[in-house]
Amino acid sequence: MKKKTLALVMTAALAFTALTGCGSTGSAPAAKEETTTAAEKKETEAVTEAAAESEKPAERPEVRVLIKWSESQISNWPVLVDEYNADDSNPVKINLEFYGSEGYDDKVKAELMGDNPPEIVQLMKTTFNEYSANGQLMELTGFLGKEGWNYNKGALAWAGPLNNPENGVYGIPDFANTSCIFYNTKLFAELGIEEPANLEELTNAAKTLNDNGYKAIVTGGGNWCAPDLLAKVQAQLVGTDLLIKAYNNEAKYNDPSMVEAMTIVDEMVKSGVIDKSSADYISDDDAIAEFVMGKAGMYTAHTGMASAIDSSKEDDFEYNIIEKMDFVENPKTSVSVTWGSMWCIPANVKNQEAAEEALAFLFGEKVQKSDVTELGKIVNVDEWNAGLTHPALLTAAEQLKGAGTADSFYLLDMVSSKVLDNMIKGIQEMIQGNQTPAGVLDNVQKIWEEEQAQK
Repeated sequence: MKKKTLALVMTAALAFTALTGCGSTGSAPAAKEETTTAAEKKETEAVTEAAAESEKPAERPEVRVLIKWSESQISNWPVLVDEYNADDSNPVKINLEFYGSEGYDDKVKAELMGDNPPEIVQLMKTTFNEYSANGQLMELTGFLGKEGWNYNKGALAWAGPLNNPENGVYGIPDFANTSCIFYNTKLFAELGIEEPANLEELTNAAKTLNDNGYKAIVTGGGNWCAPDLLAKVQAQLVGTDLLIKAYNNEAKYNDPSMVEAMTIVDEMVKSGVIDKSSADYISDDDAIAEFVMGKAGMYTAHTGMASAIDSSKEDDFEYNIIEKMDFVENPKTSVSVTWGSMWCIPANVKNQEAAEEALAFLFGEKVQKSDVTELGKIVNVDEWNAGLTHPALLTAAEQLKGAGTADSFYLLDMVSSKVLDNMIKGIQEMIQGNQTPAGVLDNVQKIWEEEQAQK
């Protein structure tokens, strides 16, 4: 009996061992299979991720654009740049940095002295002259050739330092403005005044205005509009050759021909063509207010001020610019022109290719045509001005056709900032009757010589 019982126990034990062994052998491979699948899954995910990363476009380089203007002056640019940046197929991202005029020149100076300057900077012509002469700006003739833009030859004639024998281009000029006289077309019609074309006719028009209780010409006699008066006459009588010689100390700003040009301005003041109240207008806003309120028949500046007139006038106020005005007989050029501020690439820029891509967009056909239609600007590629509708700017565009000569270049763009400041002060005093034409230019020459002595 004991033997039988023992046999049964052993049989049961063997059966349990066999069962356990089979269960162990069957479940181990299953666990191994699950582990392998998870590892393969992770490996597949890693490969997929790496492939996706490799398919992503490389991050586009950012191009910084330093701008002296306020955003309101080129209000279409941010919209167009946002559209450009949103398109991943474009090679760069453009960042417009609006600083305004206060402290801007110091900001640019510090940036250009650094190791990683912005890709593009906007410079006014007086500071541009200095930077381009010092070798701090990249030469862009090859860039312009590659883009194939048909730029106005007058605009490019001075797109380098004042001493530029090889005619290098160191900046892209933006908007052309003629030095002009705005006039109230309705008032002229009411008083039967024909649009004048020479100084004698202008003097007669001024007399008619004065006799009927109106001021003739008003301007900002305490700011840049004062030397703009001289620029109108100087371009026609003297031209630019003497200005370059004076800049190189080969001639003087108080040369008899310059005194003669200033005397013509002084005679316009004395005869009532330029109203003496202009000397009190430190801001253009005051002179423009007199003009749009109908207190003055004319306002003188350059065509860039049309936007300021438009923002100040009532809807029924109508104006244009005098298309042809000869201040002297046989003028050297029909009109004085400022070809705009300069947009430049620093010579020590890190990514020249990216800078050129951004410059090509900002001054390419799409943006420039928008500048014409949205801002009413005159751009320097004539065929892109077809969208102009503003009466005054259409007239200015006609003026530009005869202004593609070196002598048309704007006086204010060809002197140092110190000389310009002194000229403003002197002409303001002359309008007040406290200075002579020769005295103004004697002081200008003195300031220039002092500036040269400090270099």
